[in-house]
Amino acid sequence: MAEQLRANTRAVYRDLEVLEELKIPLYTDKNGRESFWKLDLDYRNRLSIPFSLSELLSLYLAQDSIRPLDGTVLSDSLQSLFEKVWAVLPKPLFRQMVELRGSFISGIPAQKNYGDYREFIKVIQEAIEGRKVLQLLYHPRDQSPAERRVNPYAVHLHNGSLYVIGHCHLRKDIRTFVVDRMQKIKQTEDSFVMPPDFSLESYLRHSFGMFTEELVRVKVRFHKSLTRYLLERRWQPSQKNKKLKDGSLEFAFEVAGTTEIKTWIMGFGSLAKVLEPASLVKEIKDDLGRALRSYAKL
Repeated sequence: MAEQLRANTRAVYRDLEVLEELKIPLYTDKNGRESFWKLDLDYRNRLSIPFSLSELLSLYLAQDSIRPLDGTVLSDSLQSLFEKVWAVLPKPLFRQMVELRGSFISGIPAQKNYGDYREFIKVIQEAIEGRKVLQLLYHPRDQSPAERRVNPYAVHLHNGSLYVIGHCHLRKDIRTFVVDRMQKIKQTEDSFVMPPDFSLESYLRHSFGMFTEELVRVKVRFHKSLTRYLLERRWQPSQKNKKLKDGSLEFAFEVAGTTEIKTWIMGFGSLAKVLEPASLVKEIKDDLGRALRSYAKL
């Protein structure tokens, strides 16, 4: 067994002990001077756990990723799936998985409580499945509430917030709606046809977050103290890096709108400087000027 599994003998014995602890019916079969461990054929046919420990652990950790959706139909459905899987696991395997989970924490915060929007999310889900138009009373940021009719194409959970992406009848274009800005919702009897070329991944490809506007090139220079940190991850698919002689770093992006990337850039304070476009440079200068004036009053 050790030779076939390319493992040492001690590891094989440990595996056999685990099988015995799981109460799996093993027996030895002698063939002359050699002994073979065998698994009862009837039991082997009944045993159906097509998951590795790492796969089960990944599934277990997935619970953390949807914590903002606790109390909604989406969370309930995933919890039902978990319970069905856990029910067929042998107790020692389940115990081992729980112990390992303590070493793998996702750290995804439950920033919002979507349990209060349980019925809204159920209506949205049913409208997407049935291809039905939604009637919303929607309250955009810095605007008054307004009636909207939306063909819902997809739901996306991003940074703890839930968004509906679909065709807005008022704007006659695809728009993004934050679920917690919906004050009323109703599924209508009107049907819509899903565009065959719509893809959520393609729609968000140039976005720096969730919202898409006109495509624009943004170039930013960062202080050398941030270079290592910034290169540790890819911030946006179009990102291009250029390391300069003084150790500083230039990022170039092709993004759909500058609203979200501006917030990201300003988060680095004086360690980041926008080089283009000129319109974004002016926006940030104006914002910083207003900030300085507000602090001058203190």
